[in-house]
Parts: sequence; C-alpha cells; structure tokens
Amino acid sequence: MKNEIVKEILPVLESIDYKYNEQLSGLLKKAKRVFVAGAGRSGLIGRSFAMRLSHLGIESYAAGETICPPVKKGDLLVFISCAGDKKTLFELAKISKKSGSKVLCITSAPDNPLAKLSDYRIIVPVKKSVQFGNSLFEQAVFVFLEGFVEYYRRKEKISLKEMSKRHANLE
Repeated sequence: MKNEIVKEILPVLESIDYKYNEQLSGLLKKAKRVFVAGAGRSGLIGRSFAMRLSHLGIESYAAGETICPPVKKGDLLVFISCAGDKKTLFELAKISKKSGSKVLCITSAPDNPLAKLSDYRIIVPVKKSVQFGNSLFEQAVFVFLEGFVEYYRRKEKISLKEMSKRHANLE
C-alpha cells in the first residue's frame, strides 16, 4: 500500500508550478508577520509550517492559538484548505482582509470561496485518491512546504546552524 501512496504523491508534487516558490518567498519577505490557518489535518500542516518559518527567523503564528496576536496591516495570513469551503476559515479571511493584511490560500480548487477571497493562491492539483479524505492533499502540501523551506533557506543563505539556534529547547 505504501508504494501506491508514494505513486500518488509524486505526480502531484511534480505538477505544482515552481513559480509558487518565488511567489511565496516574495510574500514572506514583504510581510511583517505570518499567520497560518487550516482546519483539521490541514491545520496541523499549517502549524508545522509556522514552526519552520520561525526556524527561518520569520515571526509566525498559528491562527487561533491563545498566544496569537491580532492580525494587522502588513501581515500575511496563509490558509491551507483543500476545498476552501469551511465557513470558519472564510470568516478568518474576511477579518484578515478587513485588517488590511494579505491572504494566501493553498488549495486544490482555484475557484472555491476561500481562494476567490484570497489575494494570492497556490494550487496543489489533487484529483482522486485511494486514501481517505484529503490525505493526498495534506501530504503533498506538507512536502511542498518543506521543500519551500529548503528553497528559502538556500536563497536567503540561512545556515542550518542559525535555524538550530531558533529551534525549541523545551521539548
């Protein structure tokens, strides 16, 4: 079964447009702070991305956490949502836009309500899967974002040693 899952992930990763690395890199460079949100497992992927952003030296938060500050003008809110149809996320996007921040949606459906409200989109083209739910989307987004972190690290000449200094030591 694992080979079947890997065979599903690779074509999705290969079909993600490389330009999204540059787009995301530019957005992160402009943003004062970055907030990441998603529902369910997509939210967990978002939290892991926010953690990696902090390792890169980017001030980042998981939206909805108790220590999360208010979103403001100049910030970036990144959503991870396969279908982009969760009302709770849509409401967060409206709050974010009203505050003057920019919104990026990582999704598989470019015409969904959340993507339409967003300023920017990263499309992860997922079709049918042998796996339950949105597993293929979540796996592809996780690997894409981990690859992006490495792309950004090299582009910005951030050493692994620098990242290690920002890694939690209260685990």
